[in-house]
Amino acid sequence: MSSPTGGIQQRIQQRKAEVAAIRSELRQQRLADTTGLACTNWLSDRIDGFVCDAFRQSAELFTGSLSESWSLLAVGGNGRRRPAPFSDIDLLIICDPRQQSRLQPLVDVAIRDLWDAGVQPACTMKSIDEACEYAAKDVQFTTSIMEPRLLAGSVALSGTFNQQISRRVMHTDASGLILQLQESRRAEWIARGNSVNQLEPDVKRSPGGLRDIQLLRWVAFLRYGSPEPEALQQAGDISESELQELRQADQFLTLLRLDLHLLQNLKQDVLIRELQLKISEQRQIAGTDPSRPVEVFMQQYFGHTSRVAAIARRVADVPRPLTLLQRLRNRFMPVLSRHGYQLLDGVLHLNESQLKSLQNPTVILTVFSEAAANQARLAPEVIRSIAAAVEHLPEEPDYDHSEQFRELLRDVSGLPATLRTMAETRFLDWLIPPFREIRNLMQFNHYHSFTVDEHTLKTIDEVAKFATEKTAVGSAYQEIRHRATLHLALLMHDIGKGRAGDHSIIGERLAETVAERLQLAANKRSMLMFLVRYHLIMPDLALRRDITDRVVLLDFARLVGAPELLRMLYCLTVADIRAVGPEVWTDWKGDLLADLYNRASLILSGRPYNHLERERIQKIRAAVRQSFLPSPGQVVKTAEEWGQWADAELDSLPPLYLMNQQPERIARDLTVIQLLDGRDVKIEGEYDPELEIVSYRVYAPEQFAAASFHFVAGILSAMGMDIKDALVCTSKRGFVISLFRVQDRNFSGGVPHSRIEDVAVVIGDVLTGRKKPESIFRRSTLIRLLGQRAVITRQVPKVIVDNDCSQQYTVVDVFATDTQGLLFTLAQTIHEHGLTVHLARIATSVDQVVDVFYVLDADRKKLEDPERIAALRTALLEGIGKLSDG
Repeated sequence: MSSPTGGIQQRIQQRKAEVAAIRSELRQQRLADTTGLACTNWLSDRIDGFVCDAFRQSAELFTGSLSESWSLLAVGGNGRRRPAPFSDIDLLIICDPRQQSRLQPLVDVAIRDLWDAGVQPACTMKSIDEACEYAAKDVQFTTSIMEPRLLAGSVALSGTFNQQISRRVMHTDASGLILQLQESRRAEWIARGNSVNQLEPDVKRSPGGLRDIQLLRWVAFLRYGSPEPEALQQAGDISESELQELRQADQFLTLLRLDLHLLQNLKQDVLIRELQLKISEQRQIAGTDPSRPVEVFMQQYFGHTSRVAAIARRVADVPRPLTLLQRLRNRFMPVLSRHGYQLLDGVLHLNESQLKSLQNPTVILTVFSEAAANQARLAPEVIRSIAAAVEHLPEEPDYDHSEQFRELLRDVSGLPATLRTMAETRFLDWLIPPFREIRNLMQFNHYHSFTVDEHTLKTIDEVAKFATEKTAVGSAYQEIRHRATLHLALLMHDIGKGRAGDHSIIGERLAETVAERLQLAANKRSMLMFLVRYHLIMPDLALRRDITDRVVLLDFARLVGAPELLRMLYCLTVADIRAVGPEVWTDWKGDLLADLYNRASLILSGRPYNHLERERIQKIRAAVRQSFLPSPGQVVKTAEEWGQWADAELDSLPPLYLMNQQPERIARDLTVIQLLDGRDVKIEGEYDPELEIVSYRVYAPEQFAAASFHFVAGILSAMGMDIKDALVCTSKRGFVISLFRVQDRNFSGGVPHSRIEDVAVVIGDVLTGRKKPESIFRRSTLIRLLGQRAVITRQVPKVIVDNDCSQQYTVVDVFATDTQGLLFTLAQTIHEHGLTVHLARIATSVDQVVDVFYVLDADRKKLEDPERIAALRTALLEGIGKLSDG
């Protein structure tokens, strides 16, 4: 006679064998190419039978007084007939509360047998009242019982349960329940990165996954009494094409989840990279040039999930209930946007006639602009109408459409959400056709966390943060004048991916095509193409090169050419890296990029970039105030008067000067110009034996200012000196403060004080007109011939005339090989073209020169005439060429 223990073990082994047989047969179904839904329906039937057999082991449940006191219901995924091979088996037992104590031990035996067999039952027992009360408090429980199926027990009790749940929970406040479902689902989205296009998605819970298809079923049931998506289509919530997309996605995702479980022999819902490779190989997916099979497979996956997510978010979007005061205000004092669209609780709505006008691209762009300006979401019916209209838009945008788009791109405050909606509705594809090629495009590597399109949109999320950041990149972004071009470059920086070849070079060509389509001005077109072409250069240099190497820095600065473009490139670089994934950006990378930006900025503008500039200037102001020392002939007599006078002067001096000089030196300069009477100049010279450099400071009143810079440069060159760097700026009262640091080639081993005094006298005589400059300059030819220096590498000269990087001045950047007399030639050419140098920074490294001149014309205005700009550029290049030839 066998023992009871032996009988139990035999039953457990038998049940384990049954489970193994079910899963084995399911694998055969997959090999026979059975569809995903057919597989889950078959599996659901087998699980139903298996569960019922476990409960039938206890005959008492089906006989006597207990037979009508309980109902066994399949709920959750099992209730919907969508189980996965290793997922939990969700069960609910509804019982007569008077019989619960008798039922519990019998149910426990059945559940224990299921666990012992190797499945995971999730079973709870409740009375009808308990179930209704719990459902009213827990939205997860509510969703699990929306599609229950009776497996065993009382039909009458099950029917009563369905009626009570429907009356007391499901349809008392359907909109409120949908809102709870929406918020619960949004929490899941956020917990999983709030992105459809994460490269290791959860097939069930990530945005666009199976849970979103379930969400649509729940919404359909609550609104229309049927969980089938057809109910949504019949009610007009989704289109016929969207219904087909949902059906295809349901099949694809259901089958994929089955494959994940069967491959791993466990509950596996996350599609990790290893499994992506296995499934693409298992399904024999063919690659395309240049995409690998796994990338093709994942693009299919994201194609389905992106559509599911967009439909689910739109259909489940329920406005929050308004208070009585809000309802009264909206009725009698509605909040309207600038173009008359109603704003309700952060959502932009259109009335029926306004919706009909959404066939017009101008109106669509206006709606998007209004949403961005008010940082509002578009109502679901607006999104649906725009998506439907996209298929019937003209072949390409006209100039007015393009200008509307550029205007939208200028303000970043509501831009991220608006661009996402433009991408969701495919309207962005109409404006930027190559964008459709990067939709759902996977980057199968361990560096990126998102698809190309998602990464692209996340760069806009990142750059929006720069507008308020008190960081290096935040300050750089806040100075950018061409933000629309920067934002367009962010949308296009990876547009060349998914094609054979270097995506930066391909992207540059595509950027040119899009620039023509959007009718961008020539300067903005060149900016866009440059940013796309070179969007990887800053991380390459900062992370892989010695950025203290002046040759590396000069080559980089020469390539970029203008401070505005440098700022844009820096911001694009930081946004690009931050948007790759949460673990990619580090403070170390940020410091390296900021250092490269700072060094390049110093070369291009002469201004050492410092995002704490305001704090630095405040410290300078305080130090200058404290440096007051009464001097004979000084206009101001007291420390208070000095402070007021110095503040006024400091307000007018450029940051370039303030950030390059020590506070004590600035105080000394202010003291000197205060003592000048306006009829004379003052020159100071000092020799630094360690550097073998002489520094000449020239102070000149306004009447001598116009020609002072090129005269001094010419004098120093004519007297045999190499100008290593120079700085010139103009004070509030028109006084020019110039600093020239030179190497006097007439002396070695030290420059005597008498020589410095002689040079100072000559400069003073020429500036004040006591001596003709020609008497000094005629020596320059002889000196240049006697002093030719060997050139390490002669660079092709480059001249950039930039009206973007400064609001007040035209900035002239000159890149050239250092040659005797170069600075004088440049300064004289600028003077001959009717321009005055108000600010300049001259820098020489090895044999390469980067000179920056901030100039105004005789009317103290920028040089904006294209013909005059071209003439100036030509003259400067010709002057450089003559020096090089000589």
